[in-house]
Order: sequence, then structure tokens, then C-alpha cells
Amino acid sequence: MHWLTVLFRPFDRYADALSARTHGAVAVVSFVTFVGTIALGFVPVTRRIETSGYSTTDLQAATSRAEVDAILQAFEPVIDAVVLLSVLDYVFILAGFLLFFSLHSLSMKTLAAYDTLVLVPKLGMSLTVLSRLLDALENLFVILIYTNPDDYATVLIDLTNAAETLKWTVVSVEYPTLGIAIALALLTRYTALLDGRS
Repeated sequence: MHWLTVLFRPFDRYADALSARTHGAVAVVSFVTFVGTIALGFVPVTRRIETSGYSTTDLQAATSRAEVDAILQAFEPVIDAVVLLSVLDYVFILAGFLLFFSLHSLSMKTLAAYDTLVLVPKLGMSLTVLSRLLDALENLFVILIYTNPDDYATVLIDLTNAAETLKWTVVSVEYPTLGIAIALALLTRYTALLDGRS
């Protein structure tokens, strides 16, 4: 298990660097930013982009140069909204990263006495790093495509598809892991189910 200790050491340092109260404050601010970016940013900007007949989701899912070129041509009147959505995506990535890390840090503090259970939030942090990295790369590949519509490398299409597929695969495990970590923390803190103490 020594390799796990080495792998998770940065997560331990992050969790220990701030108090539970501070992690809670970061989580609240990050959650507000996370939700606000979706409601006030993604929703209206995406609606504007969709007036072109396509969305950035269509661009991310396109598998051929002909498809991508058709979408890019349609995007020309709303390209400023496409750029804004890319910026918002990075804000969303950062807010999600801080939110998940703070929630996992709070879980780690509660589960610190349980050598096995505390591995759940640590694993969750690893998944968060991976999912946010893949999301950032996917966004970068899309930016490289639409900022050079006449001469982008075709391989960027494949890279975008691969990053998107891997991202959603990781996310499908990441979110349940966060839920399990929070549930375990609540059980160990507020019930005697696991440790026989009130």
C-alpha cells in the first residue's frame, strides 16, 4: 500500500492545509460559481449558439472533417458566443475542481481514523483531477479547431472525440464516488453504525 500513500500524499496535504470551516466556505463559493456558470452562462450562451442550427456538443461529437467544416461555417455569425462558452467552460472546470476537492477534504477529515474508508475520498480526488484534465483538453482541442477553421489538424477531431468519451467514462464513476464519500462521512460522524460509538 506504500504506492497509494505516495499517490495520495498531495491530497492529504491539500486537505490538511485548510481547516474544515475554510473547506466548507470554499465549497459554498465553488458551488455557487458552479451552478451560476450553468444557469447564467452556459444556458443563455448555448441558446445563442444554437441559433446557428448547431451546438458545441455537435462539434465535439463530429467524427469527420466534412461534419466539422459544416458546423464551423454555421458558427461564423455566433463565433463570439462560441469563444465565450469556451471561457465559461474553464471557469466551470475550476469551480468543479475546487468544489469536489473541498467536499472530499471534509470527508477525509471525518474519516481520518478509518484507514480503509478514507481511501474513498482520496480516490474521488484522483478521479476529479482526471476528469477535469480531460475536460480541459477537450475544450482546448475544440478551441484549436474553431480558431483555425481553414487549416486545423484533422487529428484534433479524433482527440476531441477520445477526450470526450474518456471524460464521461470517468465522470460516471467520479460522481458516485463523491456521493459514497459524503455518505460514509455522515454515517461515521452522526451514527454509531460503523464504530459502535455515539
